[in-house]
Amino acid sequence: MPRARVMAARARIRAEICGSGASAGMRRLSLQRIARSIPGILVGTILASSSLLACTRTTPSDTAHEPGGNAPSTPGRPEIQPSASVLRPSGDTLDPLSTTTKAAPPTSSTRERPRSPSIVDGPHQLLLAPERPIYFAFPNAAGAEAGASGHLRLIGHLHGMCGAPSYACGKWVGAAVESGFLICPTGNGRCGDSPVGPPSWEAPSWSELVALMDADLEASIAKVAAKYPSGFRRDGAVLTGYSRGAFAAPVIARRHPGRWPYLVLIEANAPLKVAELCKSGVLAVSLVAGEWGTEIEGERKTETELVAAGFPARLFVMPKTGHLYSDDMERVMHDALAFVLANTKTPPPCERP
Repeated sequence: MPRARVMAARARIRAEICGSGASAGMRRLSLQRIARSIPGILVGTILASSSLLACTRTTPSDTAHEPGGNAPSTPGRPEIQPSASVLRPSGDTLDPLSTTTKAAPPTSSTRERPRSPSIVDGPHQLLLAPERPIYFAFPNAAGAEAGASGHLRLIGHLHGMCGAPSYACGKWVGAAVESGFLICPTGNGRCGDSPVGPPSWEAPSWSELVALMDADLEASIAKVAAKYPSGFRRDGAVLTGYSRGAFAAPVIARRHPGRWPYLVLIEANAPLKVAELCKSGVLAVSLVAGEWGTEIEGERKTETELVAAGFPARLFVMPKTGHLYSDDMERVMHDALAFVLANTKTPPPCERP
């Protein structure tokens, strides 16, 4: 591994393990998972272990327990979130998005960073079920004045294994509210054996799990709509997902043709076929993958196949990371959302008899 990558990996591990405030025991449980996001398990483990030895803080944390593993019938893998969550509970609402997210290193290809998270109203929460909050956010007055006023486009999101909406949505909530009204339900299960582990989605089979995620997403949308009757519109909606949530998203779109015309799939090499996308009423797809992750090659191949068939698709790379989000996730999602929303016409292959 090049020295620059080693140093970047070491810094990332120290930030996510040492900086989380986790106890020593909980930090040890995080080592193996974080090492997986670094090319070369041995190198990742060595870096993680050396970083752990340098950690001295022992305050409690919500770091996840080690998951029990995936059943073959349920795609996705844990995307263990950093415990320094962007969204934090505070009564009936959540604290505004932290402004400590780092921007991408300036390069000739780096686009202008999205507007400040100060345009975000929220994140807020409603309960879908006990201990299962619905996280949602929308533009505040400043955001409305900047052009996001009126009936907002719905942006739904499904998190994955071992990752709450506070991470799965919280890291790019600023980019989301630039485009619409973000709604993120919390999964029905817990990661690992602990009752206080991070949320997950669980069911006996993949088909049952997708049906459950679909129903919970719709129930969450209905609850938020009841509180904000004119807050958002369903036409032109975007369905986003991370890991297991991204594997489920295109299946959910197929269950409801025309309901989700835009897909943004993060860290999931989900099988996508032009014929199925056309039947689903999907107009465009953004694929998002970590530069060092295991999904990027498959997603790149999918992008090539869809584009060759004339279907709007583009891969967006999270730099210097594997399965976890990159530091510039706001920018990555800003670009991914902008791409799909620029495609308003029926794709050429979908017009053919």
